[in-house]
Amino acid sequence: MVSLAHYFNISHSIHLFQTMSPAALLLLFFLTLSLHINFSTAVTSIGVSRRTLAVAADTVPSPKKVATFFPSDISPPTEKYWYSRLPNTPLPKALGYLLQPGHYPSINTEFANDNVSDSVQISYKIYKTSAKHEKAIKSSLPDSTIFYLYNDIHPGKRMRIRFANSGTKVSFLPRQVAESIPFTSDKIPEILKYFALEVNSKEARVIRDAIGGCEDPNMEGEEKFCATSLESLIDFNVERLGQNVRVISTEAGKKQEYTVSAEVRMIGDDKAAVCHKMRYPYAVHYCHVIAETEVYEVPLVGSDGTKVKAVTVCHLNTSAWSPDHMAFKVLKIKPGPAVCHFLDSDTLIWVPAKY
Repeated sequence: MVSLAHYFNISHSIHLFQTMSPAALLLLFFLTLSLHINFSTAVTSIGVSRRTLAVAADTVPSPKKVATFFPSDISPPTEKYWYSRLPNTPLPKALGYLLQPGHYPSINTEFANDNVSDSVQISYKIYKTSAKHEKAIKSSLPDSTIFYLYNDIHPGKRMRIRFANSGTKVSFLPRQVAESIPFTSDKIPEILKYFALEVNSKEARVIRDAIGGCEDPNMEGEEKFCATSLESLIDFNVERLGQNVRVISTEAGKKQEYTVSAEVRMIGDDKAAVCHKMRYPYAVHYCHVIAETEVYEVPLVGSDGTKVKAVTVCHLNTSAWSPDHMAFKVLKIKPGPAVCHFLDSDTLIWVPAKY
């Protein structure tokens, strides 16, 4: 401690006390005592407040989120692996926002949000819809275009379209971590336990549906793969198409009336892989290649002047589809004719670079 003599002349202070009256000295004593008591009370209060806050923090219910911490020696996915396999292919925005360099993503339950795009839900499960799902799609169809016939798109054509995304705010996990987590229907109890989810919760149902979709039998002429990491997504497509590829997606645009402003352009054939972002606790993509499929880029201009390059997929032979598929109900046709549908902004289309 610093000596008081540093601030006062000691002899002067003693002289001052000697000249004070007894009443003044008594008043000074009580003032000093009062300050000491107030200071001690304040210190005690601060200590109590800190303890109270600590206890309160322990008793506040945790938000509906499960933060998962991984070993420090496992690096999160970055652009580095992308460019090591695809040196001439720019990383698309639809993938870039799924990377979180420098830290691991929190695994949360936002993936189970019901407010997701209709076309996302119908695209990767192309022949299966539940009654509840079908009702939800029907309610949204009257004022928006999802399906259309092969020859319906031409310059001047007007459509009301909503270009959205899957609505799932989740990120890629490191490959080592993703591969350590089961992803099969017979391991559902283990998966739910890993994410601390109740067996009968909405989140559990979404997980069952996602894994079930990946395990469903392939349609005739379909090849599919569910990629649970950035690395497995890249590897699947590079093994099929090689390293000279383009990866594209639809630019996001608000729901409004759009006009086809020019001729559509073919950008892929049945070698193209379409990868839909699924609803899951972390980023998982349902990739499939379907025979007799063509991919087109459609230039659109919205009623507010917004320009969008939309990506659309046309299935030239739908004879293997279920007669109950929503596309046939909307278009009032039977299985067989070519059917096209727009893709959402976080759906990835992998095509040979020649297009």
